[in-house]
Amino acid sequence: MTPFPRRAATPAWFLLLPLLFALGLAGCENTDARAVKAFAADTEAVDSAEVARRAAEQAREDSIAAWKARFGNRVARPDSVRALYVNAWAAGSRSRIGELIRVARETEINAFVIDIKESDTYLAYDSTGIALAREIGAHERPASKWLPQLVQQLQEEGIYPIARIVVFKDRMLAEKRPDLAIRHVNGGIWKDQKGKPWVNPYNRTVWDYNIDIAREALDMGFSEVQWDYVRFPDVVASLRQAMVFPGAEGKSMEDNIRDFIVYSKEQLRDYQVPVTADIFGQVTHMDGDSGIGQQWEKLIDVADVVLPMVYPSHYYTGFYGFSHPNANPYEIVRVSMQEAAERTEYVRQEGKPVGEVMPWLQAFSATWMDNITYGAPHVRQQIQATYDSGLKSWVLWNPGSKYEIYYPALRGADGSLSPLERGGWKPLAWQPPRSRLSPVVRRRDAAERALLAADTLAPPAPSVVTPTPAMRTGG
Repeated sequence: MTPFPRRAATPAWFLLLPLLFALGLAGCENTDARAVKAFAADTEAVDSAEVARRAAEQAREDSIAAWKARFGNRVARPDSVRALYVNAWAAGSRSRIGELIRVARETEINAFVIDIKESDTYLAYDSTGIALAREIGAHERPASKWLPQLVQQLQEEGIYPIARIVVFKDRMLAEKRPDLAIRHVNGGIWKDQKGKPWVNPYNRTVWDYNIDIAREALDMGFSEVQWDYVRFPDVVASLRQAMVFPGAEGKSMEDNIRDFIVYSKEQLRDYQVPVTADIFGQVTHMDGDSGIGQQWEKLIDVADVVLPMVYPSHYYTGFYGFSHPNANPYEIVRVSMQEAAERTEYVRQEGKPVGEVMPWLQAFSATWMDNITYGAPHVRQQIQATYDSGLKSWVLWNPGSKYEIYYPALRGADGSLSPLERGGWKPLAWQPPRSRLSPVVRRRDAAERALLAADTLAPPAPSVVTPTPAMRTGG
């Protein structure tokens, strides 16, 4: 039988082919796997970033939804607030508040500053759940029986409601709780020149009491908290020297007022509303705190809005160089707001956040000091002075909330000229002399002039010329 022919011996290298092929495939697989893994990692990173973005967006939407669910139709702060002060009794009178709402519908007025706690320390409503308020009887003379309903109506009208709360001028709290009052050096309760006690601005119970009132106002639907009398008493030196403040522990007055603003904002943060402060008009000019704890640079970077009360009648003879400030409403507001704006800008240049400046303007006649009757022209001059200073918001103060004679000063709700302007009224063309501005501003001016002079007198720096190839070769 013929044997099968013998196969030729297989070369050794050939026997290694399957192994090499397998290794090659494995290498390809490893390369592909690495690529897939890298792609997956990139995709995962993108997905993670997208997930994080969506989560943040959802959290923001949830926060907004929660805020809307809690606060409903709260009116947003207008870009330019143009407000009227409405005292507690006017707010409690349906006919009076109805007239003021009509004015807001027809004119540029878009906000009301409404008393929640008055200067005699009664609450303007009787529905308070604050134990301390009920203990001292602060709810027993409410000026309004329908304040929550009024706030709802203002929301429907689109009128921005601001809750004004008098803080440290609290006669009732001081009388009913002497432990919370400013003390006299003789051991009793200190009283001002009118015989009224004040609460101790250093006392945290006093702080918390007012913040609780603010919470109730915000729960009603108010859009902003405005602290008034957020200061120490303005009294003669003999009375000031008799004041004793338990718990002060060496803290300055201005630092204490600043700390109250900061603390109140922290406590009210969840409401996401502006927390603002009324101050004396002359604070825009004064270097220090004038003994009342209000110093511009220590307030403008913590309050959301600072409201200087720049009533011309409240400036003494010779202030800003005017022998009769009440007769110069445009000039007084113009120079005070100019220095306020400049001092605010200095703080901004230091990298600090700053609040808005919004002046209280005079819509009343200071009959106790002269025979000048303030009318629509006086009010329009103050409004124009505010605008000419680069500011855009203002509020009119009339203690009785009676503004009828000032209506002609107000522009239309559509921005049309006021009856006064249509009748030919023209604003003054006046610039505040730099020499009349605050010492703070004048020092800044002097420093800038000195720096400019130094630059002008300095010898020129030697010029440095980089030689070109042509220069090096003499070509």
